[in-house]
Amino acid sequence: MERKVILKWLSIFSVSFFILSIVELLDLIIFSTVISMNLDGQQFTIINVIFQSGFMSIHAPLLWIFLLCVICAFIALAISIYRVAKKQIIENFNLAKFMLLIGLFLVIGGFIKMSFIVLLGNNTISTGSTTITFQNALYSPTITPVIGAIMWVYFIVVVCSFLVSGLIFGGVGLQWMLLIQNEKVSQEK
Repeated sequence: MERKVILKWLSIFSVSFFILSIVELLDLIIFSTVISMNLDGQQFTIINVIFQSGFMSIHAPLLWIFLLCVICAFIALAISIYRVAKKQIIENFNLAKFMLLIGLFLVIGGFIKMSFIVLLGNNTISTGSTTITFQNALYSPTITPVIGAIMWVYFIVVVCSFLVSGLIFGGVGLQWMLLIQNEKVSQEK
């Protein structure tokens, strides 16, 4: 494999991961503070429903905070990938191992983030007269504007892109490691 091509694509992927994660972070902040939900004739922002109103269980704020932490971890991962790609001093075998590890982190982190999204979406909002899951409330046009559903779907799209990218990174890193080891074995013979 060509080292310069790998480093070029590594830096492109890291910039795209960074942009996706920053937009996701902004989406989470805007999503939570601006979008309002109509519950029993009263308007509540999503952050009020999650943190202050008592409509959701104690787990909802923790899931929201964990989701925020995972998004910040992906931003840090994107920055570290970019720094490694720009240094260009790492040797090929270590770069291949690094790519395999990036793939593993993306897959594991993607599944963790998806579990937080699913658990938060399945949390129940109970106002006394209304009982609905958080995700169904977001998808209901009578409770939340359409932009709320679009912003919620963005989280899922980003997780899917990270999972696919993790498989690509892991596969390329593993293939490159095997090629390097085969070259070493053939040179020793």
